[in-house]
Amino acid sequence: MHYLGIDWATEKHDLCLTDEDGRIISQFQITHDMQGFEALHDILKLLSDVRINIERGDGLLVDWLVQQGYDLYITPPHVLAYRRPTRVKDDKGDAFLLAYLLRLNDPDCRPYNAQSEIVMHLKQLARTYDRLLIEQRRLANQMIMSLRQYYPVALNLFTKPNLLIAMAFIEAFPTPAQAEALTYEGLEQFLRSQRYIPIDKQLDVIWERLQVPMPHATVEAGYVEHVLMLIPLLRTLHHQKQALIKKINKVFRSHPEADWWLSFPGTKGPLTAAFMLAWVGDARSRFLTANSLQAYAGTVPVTRRSGKSRSVQFRKACSHPTRRAADNFARQSRRYSGWARAYYNEQLAKGKSRARANRDLANRWMNIIWTLWQRRELYDEATHVANRARKGQKAAAGPVTEAVQQAS
Repeated sequence: MHYLGIDWATEKHDLCLTDEDGRIISQFQITHDMQGFEALHDILKLLSDVRINIERGDGLLVDWLVQQGYDLYITPPHVLAYRRPTRVKDDKGDAFLLAYLLRLNDPDCRPYNAQSEIVMHLKQLARTYDRLLIEQRRLANQMIMSLRQYYPVALNLFTKPNLLIAMAFIEAFPTPAQAEALTYEGLEQFLRSQRYIPIDKQLDVIWERLQVPMPHATVEAGYVEHVLMLIPLLRTLHHQKQALIKKINKVFRSHPEADWWLSFPGTKGPLTAAFMLAWVGDARSRFLTANSLQAYAGTVPVTRRSGKSRSVQFRKACSHPTRRAADNFARQSRRYSGWARAYYNEQLAKGKSRARANRDLANRWMNIIWTLWQRRELYDEATHVANRARKGQKAAAGPVTEAVQQAS
């Protein structure tokens, strides 16, 4: 058996090949292109058996290694940092350490579990969606700051200043003076031209807010230019976001387990089930126990023991996108599941914060998801409520779900 450690970099990769006894056979570099990959292949095809350990689970090199059918393992960079004998970072040393840890069958050298192409596509779209939200928030914050400098009333006319209707109003009336000159009839005509649906309820409210005396900046032209420059960008991002949501749902629906994810309460909302599938994936061998899935999602706390002391702490090392997806799923489930709502309220009654109570609920859901995932069974609310009743646990708080009503 041979062991190959690969220290990943942007343009080149350092590699260290060792034998069964840990002796270094070769240390070399390859470039991050097809020529470098083929050079690596020429070396590996001479070996009868080789296991490869690399510090990241994505990228062209990883894809190529998987396509060639190599036995691949992943050891995250933060694990490698703790295992270095010194604080000095050296690429050749890291490559040797990766091979060394794999030879020792270190538990942090985890087998690469290939996901389906649909899940990989969905994960890429989910990352794109997150980046779009970050960019949208960044530009919206810039617009808000400029409006505060010269046009604060525009921030309070609608729910959010970066809504399409709010941006259309600012474009039509970009200064406080133009807003003050607007008549009631003119405001109504503008809202109707924009097909503003809650016009009957909000027209008088918006009008009253516009009647509050506005302070005027001495110079406002620069702020106006900045805001009018940001609005087309925000509008484009809004439309791109809506198109991306449709694309994500289309890809999600093409997965054979889409209906399984949709059987859980609260997953029929936009992107909830899609993001759960994207970040949890469809490789069942990836999580050997429910606790491993809970730890990956960051829903289970970390228990630290030293002598007689024992402390339970928030888990920081986890998949943060999966944690966000699990938290959102738990939050949505409280609207449609009686037992989930009851469990959440029980945690609040114990003095826990809302965030902690929701995270505890997400932890319960991760256990349920893993169990049904392994069994390939659809979630059934009535069955779960009956199981909780047998254990003496509260089934529901407030109105019960449709599934429970049908069961009774």
